[in-house]
Amino acid sequence: MAHQQRRVPSDTQLQPLRGQRKVSVPVPRKIRCYNPRLMKPERVIRCTAAALIVFLGIAYALFSFPKNREDTSRLLDFSEFYAAGQMVRHGLGSSLYDLIVQAEFQLQVAPVHAFYLRPPFEALLFVPFTYLSYRAAYGAWLLFSLALLSGAARLIQRNTNILDAMSQYTRGIPVDYGLLLVVFLTFAPTMNCFLIGQDSVLMLMIYTLVFIALKRGRELEAGAVLACGLFKFHLVLPFAIIFALRRRGSFLLGFAGIALLLVAISALVSGPGVLVGYPKMFLNSQYRALMGFQPEYAANIHGLLYLITPANIPVAIPGAVVAALSGFLLWVTARIWKNNEFDLCFSTAVVATLLTGYHAFVYDLSLLLLPVAIVCGELAKRKTLLRNLTLNSTLVVLFVQPIHYALMTHHIYAVMCLPVMALFVSVARIAAPQLAAP
Repeated sequence: MAHQQRRVPSDTQLQPLRGQRKVSVPVPRKIRCYNPRLMKPERVIRCTAAALIVFLGIAYALFSFPKNREDTSRLLDFSEFYAAGQMVRHGLGSSLYDLIVQAEFQLQVAPVHAFYLRPPFEALLFVPFTYLSYRAAYGAWLLFSLALLSGAARLIQRNTNILDAMSQYTRGIPVDYGLLLVVFLTFAPTMNCFLIGQDSVLMLMIYTLVFIALKRGRELEAGAVLACGLFKFHLVLPFAIIFALRRRGSFLLGFAGIALLLVAISALVSGPGVLVGYPKMFLNSQYRALMGFQPEYAANIHGLLYLITPANIPVAIPGAVVAALSGFLLWVTARIWKNNEFDLCFSTAVVATLLTGYHAFVYDLSLLLLPVAIVCGELAKRKTLLRNLTLNSTLVVLFVQPIHYALMTHHIYAVMCLPVMALFVSVARIAAPQLAAP
């Protein structure tokens, strides 16, 4: 049978059809098959190594848990939080700062070595943990803290250029989120926070959210989030003062609104009398000594002056010097703030907050992870990271664990104020070059 050729219509035959409406012929869609991309072997190795390091760190904290409630080989700050949560759960919020009652509750689970001194509203956070045994509650708190640290690291990775900075430090060796999390977890103040069951990682998350909100121009939201950190008001109020000096009304409005809400919650937990009794507690020097204030461990202006001031000098003199230096530092930070250098100015403000806060113990320095990541990422983007000798020298001191351990062992951790101050000066000079001018 002969093959029939298809007849192609001529242009004359097609002419009457040109004015008619075109009929769209549905085109069959391509079927996309799910084909998961296999991870490269080196990436698998990096992820496995990071997960193993994190697991070993958490496992060490869990397996070194005190053997019994008389064991003093390892004292946990978590015992004071657990006791405060139990007191609130049993309706004893009005006695929250009665040291005798606190001691009775702590002795049920561990030796007494420190007392709960945070505002009443934070004790509510620990009430759910009291439904577990002390050991199980500590494990749950570790996992909660790890989740906070992991979340903060992810947010910092997405909103800064930190991975590029780490790649420059490693000279091109691939880096990823896993390595960033390992760096965050093995930072000496962070490890200290995990081992003793402190809550500084929560403050890191709060400041990370404040950074993101401010970066997006949401000052009201940023102020409200910052107020949630008032459980450590000494690490929040200096930052708020900087924004007050900058006259940022929207930020202060959000801050004041949540602060008033937390005051009301505290009054419900411990009674209206706590609004007067709580501030008086910090004005009593004997009470402060019992509560465990140790300025020699405070890595800030207050701690450093405490170390170098002779014991026979009246307390009012170094106190006035600390207030003057702190006020000047906050004023300078507000003065040099420029919106076109937001990342660097925000970092300067966070470091200034640590330096001027009355308290800044070892674990509190975990907050430095945020400004360090921001600054390194910004300088990596400008291709000047490796050329900044002052900054890199400071980071070496901050990230070498034996230095922290040696200063803690010799009871002079306040000396760590010097590299923190060097970090402040270094970042401030980059944000405001006029400070570097002779």
